[in-house]
Amino acid sequence: MKVLLLRPNSIMIPTPVPLGLGYIAGALRQQRNDEIEILDARNRRWPLARVRRRVREFAPDVVGISAINFEQPETHELAAAVKAEAPRAPVIIGGPYASANREAILKDPSCDVVVLGEGEATVVELMQALEAGAGLEAVKGIIFRSNGETVTTGPRDLITDLDGLEAAWDLLDPVSYYKRFGRSQNIIKKDHRSLNIFTSRGCPYNCIFCHNVFGKTFRPRSPESVLAEIRMLHDRYRMRELDIVDDSFNQSLKRAKQICDGIIQNGLKLSVMLPNGIRGDRTDPEFLELLKAAGFYRIAFAVESASPRIQELIHKNIDLDKVKWSIEQVARHGMFATGYFIQGLPTETYDEMKLTGDWAADSDLHVASFFYLNPFPGTEAARIAGRDFTNVNFRDYSTMSVNVSAATDSELHAANKYAYRRFYLQRRRMARLIKAVPKNARTAINAFLVLRLLFQDEVNQ
Repeated sequence: MKVLLLRPNSIMIPTPVPLGLGYIAGALRQQRNDEIEILDARNRRWPLARVRRRVREFAPDVVGISAINFEQPETHELAAAVKAEAPRAPVIIGGPYASANREAILKDPSCDVVVLGEGEATVVELMQALEAGAGLEAVKGIIFRSNGETVTTGPRDLITDLDGLEAAWDLLDPVSYYKRFGRSQNIIKKDHRSLNIFTSRGCPYNCIFCHNVFGKTFRPRSPESVLAEIRMLHDRYRMRELDIVDDSFNQSLKRAKQICDGIIQNGLKLSVMLPNGIRGDRTDPEFLELLKAAGFYRIAFAVESASPRIQELIHKNIDLDKVKWSIEQVARHGMFATGYFIQGLPTETYDEMKLTGDWAADSDLHVASFFYLNPFPGTEAARIAGRDFTNVNFRDYSTMSVNVSAATDSELHAANKYAYRRFYLQRRRMARLIKAVPKNARTAINAFLVLRLLFQDEVNQ
């Protein structure tokens, strides 16, 4: 069968590489004999008309679309375009958007099947059923329409042997993501030849605002598997910067140290970053020293709140003193420390939000982002909000319409402004930033965006 795997073009930055599509393609290639193409319209910045032309040329039997919540409108526009060009091809929706919005997606007649969670085994079985013309009821992990009714087949067991998975890097065309002047998640990128990998899946914590795509069980790849992939990307595609995008890279501190040590022993000379945020209270001096020696230069810390009460309420329960120590050590070792915080959490008071701003400002973080709470569908935060956020364009709604904190909308806005000003309007921090960041046009743009946050009347996050 001819399988076309798509990522929609959207306002999101082109990177990171859509590893989910790469792993789906890899699983199909391992177990079937399909003709597979991956088309990342976001990376190519293709307008819908050009994507439609390629769909028409390729004439797929099945189309899979992977998207995140912020790509809701583009996902449905793309599905409709695919149906116009290949009306007989089932359109399968996967990725975080699918897992969060579930049955609601099937209200769109252009979408035929929703794949929940990790999709490698699910898509292989789904393809076999479609090829045989069989019913889909036996395929675990999907939602589909049958005779006008929505059918949910139940959850699929998580994949335990991640070493057995292999991304189809050749179909991803990784070199096309080497954008010297392109936008990136990283404000201090050292080398444009940058790729991303997963070394594990799942997070054992139950934060009320977080996705559940990979489940709540930490499942690591072996250090040997991770290092073999890194070596391959380094040698075959001349990757020189690596983004490890795990939810919980240092959940097993021993394994994380082995990966760092392997990078050092292999003499790879990479620039490495952890953009998704490590668990800041699961560190020790040896680990932080290994990070530096292995070429790690940017470490993100997902702190969320400086209030112990809120930490318990959101089920993060992080040791704030240990996190502050880890940030201090990262900065002392010459690495760039980034902090992520959320304001507007359930029952959070104005004073607690200010406390978070003070905590961040008193830390050794180089940069910090203070986000408004987004209660994505399927999360505990959404249930607390008491609203159905399925099929919502998350780029359009503001925190003021979903304020679940104990503060008023104006207090929430004021606390956010306070945090940004308290953090960035410090001579010490401004001097460190000027020293640490590259002196180029991209830095100038980022500086302008920060200044706008500090001084504009309203903050839209």
